[in-house]
Formats: sequence, structure tokens, C-alpha cells
Amino acid sequence: MSLKLVALLALALLLTCLALLNFSLGFLLGVTLVPPAAAVRPSGHRLPQAVLLVLASPGVSLFLAVLVERELLEAPAGLGEAWQRFLGVLGQGLLQDHLHGALLSPILALGAYPCWLLLWNVLFWK
Repeated sequence: MSLKLVALLALALLLTCLALLNFSLGFLLGVTLVPPAAAVRPSGHRLPQAVLLVLASPGVSLFLAVLVERELLEAPAGLGEAWQRFLGVLGQGLLQDHLHGALLSPILALGAYPCWLLLWNVLFWK
């Protein structure tokens, strides 16, 4: 349980720092990451928790956000077009980091994925 505490503290620190830079992104990540992080336990049924963690990963959340954005624009995208838009969004984030020094992509990469991996360790702890 101490590993879960470390994961939740790291997630709280990440969301606090992210909310200072971009509140809406911090809020959306909080809505998608905190409930699965609170639900993960090292005992019990692991398959539903593993599916929940996969669906709550930042990459899947971004892909679903691309699908929802196209649906709200009333121009539904197929999976192939959504995948291309997803890759375009990732490329734009890296380009903004490289050209303009935008810090959101490195903060997400250095903060969200380690928290997510810690939660996987909590889930499969023996």
C-alpha cells in the first residue's frame, strides 16, 4: 500500500504542477487518471482493474479525446483518420516543445507515465 501512496502522491504533484501551466489539461487528466488510480488494489480481481488502467492511460485518453472532438464537430472520423489525427496531435506537441519551448509534453512524459507504471506495479504486486 505504500507503493500506491507514492503513486498517488506523484500523481497529485503532477496534476498540481500541470494545473498551474494549463488548468483545463490538468482537470481532464485528473478526471481520467484519479478514479482508476484510487480503484487499483494489489488484491482482488486483476483483469477489470488492468482494463481500467489501459483505458485510463494518457495515450488512450488522448485518442478518445480526438474521437470525441470529431464527434462534437459532427464530422465523425473512422479509426484510420482518428489514428492519423492522434499522431498529428503528438507531432504538434513535440514540435511546440522543440520550437517554442512549451513544457507540457515533457511534463506529461516525465510525470504521467511513471505514475501510470507505478499503478501497474501496485496492481501486480505479489
